[in-house]
Amino acid sequence: MAIIKFSGTPIEKLIETVSQGIGVLYEPRRIKKKADAEAYRLEKLEEAKAKGLILKSDAEFEIIDRARERFAHKEINRQINLESIVEKSSKHLSESVSEEPVDDDWRTRFFNKAQDVSNEEMQEIWGKILAEEVTQPGRISFRTLEVISNLSKKEAEIFERSCKLAVNGGMILKADDNNAFDDYGINYSDLLVLRSAGLIYDSDNLIVKFKTNKLVNGVLLNYGKTIFIASKGSDTEITFNQVKFTPAGNELMQIISAEKNLDYLYYFKKKKEEQGFTINIPVQKNAQ
Repeated sequence: MAIIKFSGTPIEKLIETVSQGIGVLYEPRRIKKKADAEAYRLEKLEEAKAKGLILKSDAEFEIIDRARERFAHKEINRQINLESIVEKSSKHLSESVSEEPVDDDWRTRFFNKAQDVSNEEMQEIWGKILAEEVTQPGRISFRTLEVISNLSKKEAEIFERSCKLAVNGGMILKADDNNAFDDYGINYSDLLVLRSAGLIYDSDNLIVKFKTNKLVNGVLLNYGKTIFIASKGSDTEITFNQVKFTPAGNELMQIISAEKNLDYLYYFKKKKEEQGFTINIPVQKNAQ
């Protein structure tokens, strides 16, 4: 895949993507023109009524006025939302981006959903999504856009806490057979919320199997920036119970990039070693 080095081009590609999706950015006149066009249509309707071509009551005239105001208010708010998301997106662009353009359907779907996102924390997530897709088109699926578009701020906060406990690949390895995460910000009710939101699979009994690596005599696992080794005697395959993220959840986890909770990792180590495992964790500061 061809790569464009940073020389203003990532920003240029972002602007091009936005312009193709919603037209010229940072130009309130376009919103005004759209609102004026709707106002003109309504004014002509009023003229027809005034001439007796259409007989309507004064109350209905007031409804038309309110409809005009509501239309303009809605479109202005949508433009404000989109410009805020694009501004946030610019801060997350990589220094190099693919030459491949963002898919037309993806772009259309993104802006149709993003325009109604007014919460600043959620706008930050949408900004990261846009930056990721501009950098590497095809990175974020339509399904993930759909899941995120239905996500509330509370659900996003719960999911971010769950990401702090997850290894790369989108899974929380359980320390035992229970969903024992209460001391680390996630209780069972939270898991039910995440299931309903389409971010984790709907099962308490999922397992994951790993083949051991002969070079390290165990399994290498990434917990953010911390890489640890898990093994169990001479076993060539080890199994853990897990909470598994859906594909949409896994994509969103990588976008959020939450700081990992090392307290949970050491709790996991303690509990698994009681079960005959060996968990080697290197000393590392500021793990993420």
